[in-house]
Amino acid sequence: MNNAENLKNAVSSIDDEALRIKVEAVMMALGISPNALGQKFNDMSFIRNTVMNLSDQDLVDIISAVGTENAQNILKDIQGK
Repeated sequence: MNNAENLKNAVSSIDDEALRIKVEAVMMALGISPNALGQKFNDMSFIRNTVMNLSDQDLVDIISAVGTENAQNILKDIQGK
C-alpha cells in the first residue's frame, strides 16, 4: 500500500477531533498557522474531503517540505502506531 492509500485509510478511520489535531500538527510542521484556513479549519468534512483528494504528487510535495522522517512520524501518529 502506498503512502497516499495509508494516509487516506488513516484519515477515514479517525474521529473529527483526532483529525483536527493531526492536521494542526501537519500544518505546524509545514510552518503554516491553522488560522490561515480561517473557518475552514473548524469544518472537518472540508478537511477530510481535502485530505482524501490529495494526489500522490501532493504527498511528495508535503514530504519534501517537512522531511521524510517528520512525514513518517506524522503518518505513524495519524495511524496511532
